Amino acid sequence: MIKLTKTLNLEGYTLILPSVAVGNVAQLTVDLLIASLNLQKIGQILTSAFIPIVGLDSYSETSEHLSTTIDVYAGVNNQIIVIQIRSPFVKSLNNFYNDLLEFVTENKISKVVILTSSYAYEKTDTQLNITEFRYIPSTNILTDNKQIFEDLQWIQYESTHIPSSNNEELTHIPGGGFAKNLFDFLSNNNIPCIILFKFCSEGDNIPDALDLINYLNQWMKLLQNNSNGSLIIKYPPSWKYLFGNVPSAETY
Repeated sequence: MIKLTKTLNLEGYTLILPSVAVGNVAQLTVDLLIASLNLQKIGQILTSAFIPIVGLDSYSETSEHLSTTIDVYAGVNNQIIVIQIRSPFVKSLNNFYNDLLEFVTENKISKVVILTSSYAYEKTDTQLNITEFRYIPSTNILTDNKQIFEDLQWIQYESTHIPSSNNEELTHIPGGGFAKNLFDFLSNNNIPCIILFKFCSEGDNIPDALDLINYLNQWMKLLQNNSNGSLIIKYPPSWKYLFGNVPSAETY
C-alpha cells in the first residue's frame, strides 16, 4: 500500500525508483538524487515483500523524521516522484507491482524510470570496449525519444536470454534484481517505462552511482552543472557511515 502524507497533483510527473541490485548502485544514485535536489518526503510504501527497517532521516542530521523500508519523495519543480528502497525483497513482489501500477495509473504519471546495475563480469566480448551503460525502453518510450537517444549515442541493451517454462527466451539483466520483471509488468499494462543501468562490480560503488546519475541527467536534465561542467552533487549525511565507523585508535 502506498500511503502519502501530502496531497499533490502528480499528473505528468516522472516516477524514478531503484532495483536492489549488484553494488546497490541504483539505491546510491537515488540517494544522490534526493539529496542534491532536496526532495521532500511525501509518504511511504507499506509492504511485507521487503525486509522491514527503520532509522534516522538519511538526508538531514537535524530532522525528527524517520527513514523506513520504502519512502516516497517529490520534487515539484522537476515534476518527479522518487521512491527509495532500503532493503532487499524476501517475498513475492506481485502486490508491490500492483500497488505501483495503481499509483501510476490513478495519478496519471507520465513514465517510470527504473535504475539498476549488472555484473561487469557478465559482459560479452562485444561489450568490453564500449560504454558501460545500457537502456531498455518500452515501445512508447522509444517512439517518443528515439532521436534523443541516438543523439546521446546511447546503446540499447544487447539482451542476455534465459530459457523459460514455456520455451520462450526471456531478457535477463545479470545481477539486476527485479528491474526487468517490473519493466515487463508495467510495459504489459501500457505504462511508458525504461530501465537505465551500468555494468559494475561489488566494492566502493559511489563512483558508479555518480556515473549513473550523470547518465540519467543526460536525458532528464534534473541537475545543474557547475563552472567546470560537472554536475552539482550533494552527498547525503548518511553516507558518512557507508563503510562503518572509523576504527578505534586502540586497535593500533
